[in-house]
Amino acid sequence: MARMIESLAGLPDPSTAGPAACALLAAEFPDSGMCFVVRPAAVQHGGETILADYPYGIGLTDCNGGEILTIPVDLENATAGRSLAASLVAWRSRGDRRFTASETDLLTAIGPHLRRLVIRLLAAGASKKRNALDPETGLWPLPSFLAQADRRFDRLDIEERVGTMFAIGWVRSSGTQGSEASSAVIRESAETLRDMLRPSDLIGRIGPTRLAAWCDGVDHLVAAERGDRIVARLDAMLAGTGRHVAIGIASRWSRSGDDPAAVLANARSGLEQARLTAATTGRPAVRIWQSEIS
Repeated sequence: MARMIESLAGLPDPSTAGPAACALLAAEFPDSGMCFVVRPAAVQHGGETILADYPYGIGLTDCNGGEILTIPVDLENATAGRSLAASLVAWRSRGDRRFTASETDLLTAIGPHLRRLVIRLLAAGASKKRNALDPETGLWPLPSFLAQADRRFDRLDIEERVGTMFAIGWVRSSGTQGSEASSAVIRESAETLRDMLRPSDLIGRIGPTRLAAWCDGVDHLVAAERGDRIVARLDAMLAGTGRHVAIGIASRWSRSGDDPAAVLANARSGLEQARLTAATTGRPAVRIWQSEIS
C-alpha cells in the first residue's frame, strides 16, 4: 500500500493523483460510508482546504454524526515559510460500523507516505478548478446536490407543491464480509436511476455508497410505489451476494420551512431504519420517515 501511494505521488498531474490515492485507501477498508480527505490547515488563520477527497466533491460535508479519524502528515520544512499542517481525514457516516484498532493502525502507518503527494497538492491545489460532477458516477456531489435542490424549494412553495427525497444505500446481511457496494455497483445504480427517474429529477452521490434523488411534485404515496420499483431493480444486481438495497423516503410539503439538508437528513433517518430491516430480514427494504408527534 505504501509503495502504491508513493508511486501515485509521481504522476504528472497531482489533481489526478490525489483523488486516486483517496480512492485507493478507501478500497482497502471493508466498509461503506467511508471517505478519505487530505486536508491542509492554516495554523495562523484556522482555515482548511480540501485538496483531494473520495467521493469527489464531498469533502467533510457528511462528517456530522459519523466517526472521524485524523492522521497527521508531516510537512516540516516543506512549505516555503508557510505555517501549515496537513492531515489525512477518514470518516464513516452515521449508522456505519466503527473503525477497528487494526484499521486505525493501518491509517497511522500510511500517514508518513503521503508527505510527497500532499506537498504536490498544496503547490497545485489553488490553481486547479474542480469539476462540477462526480467523475465516477456523473452525479452531483453532496454540496452541489443540496444547492440544486435549494433552488427548487422556493418555487415549490410558491406553487404549493410537494416534493420527495430518496436516500439510497446498501447493507451486508448473513454475515457477509467486504464493502456494502463496489464502485461498479454504484456506477450501475446511478445509470439505473437515470433510466427510472424523470429527466427533471435531481440525483446525487451523498457518500461513498450512498445516493440520493429529489423529485418535484411527488408525494409520499407515489414515492412509496416508486421506491418499491427502484429497490427491486437495484437489488437484482446483488443476487447471491448477501447484500441488499435499502431506501429511505422523506417528503417536503410546501411552506414547511425545511431546507434541503433537513429533508435529506430525514430521508437518511428512514434509510437507516430500512438498512436495519434489510440486515435483519435478508431482503431489500423501503421506509418512509415520519416526524415524531409530541
